[in-house]
Amino acid sequence: MVMENGINILPTAAINVDMLKQLCKTHHWAICASEVPSELRHIRIRYVEDTDKFGYATFGDFFFFGDDLYVWKRGDQYAEESEHNDDVMECMFEGKCHREGCVCRFLYAGIETNYQDFNGENIFVGDVLQIDESDSITSEFAVGVLGDGKESVYCFILDNHYLSLQECVERGYKLTRIGTAYFQLDWNSDTQEMEDKIREFNGWRDTTKEHKAKVLKARFTPNFDQEEWKYLALDTLEIEYNWR
Repeated sequence: MVMENGINILPTAAINVDMLKQLCKTHHWAICASEVPSELRHIRIRYVEDTDKFGYATFGDFFFFGDDLYVWKRGDQYAEESEHNDDVMECMFEGKCHREGCVCRFLYAGIETNYQDFNGENIFVGDVLQIDESDSITSEFAVGVLGDGKESVYCFILDNHYLSLQECVERGYKLTRIGTAYFQLDWNSDTQEMEDKIREFNGWRDTTKEHKAKVLKARFTPNFDQEEWKYLALDTLEIEYNWR
């Protein structure tokens, strides 16, 4: 592990959603048997369990079926609520998987990057970071992934360019996680729609007022409320969400 400007950097290439899906497809029998290769066990993703509640899973405890994310869960509540999807299990593993637990669909909410912020917190794709370039220049953007394969980078995807996390480190910027881009959600959304939320957050056409509204909503995530006033009410009532 290397330390630069207060940020820990692990020697791990950026992984986008397509690569993650391909890894799941390639190793789906290993996932079924809970015997994933050791070099893939560092991969950790985040998903939406409910309003104000993210869940986390390492490679081997989740897979993609089509454009939907499924996670192995344990607990009577998942079986009682009929969350387990036998049809997906049958199609994905040809009826040959007898792994214990329930397979449940959740909304994908980003992969863990190989960076930490100024406070030592692990940064995930979809996190909204405050970027302090200097005493007078501060921005807020959501982290995405740009590129394919070995050229992929964790970065802030802007209008016709991007700012990578590596560049931020090299320039000595202070990065602080302040929320995520996963607000005004819909349970019917698929993985690509969740990925689109990152670009939507970084919309270069936003007015200052619109951008500030997004930054406010980023604190109250995950959240399914569509009405703008509900986020303002949460702020007025000084209600805190544990989006971490």
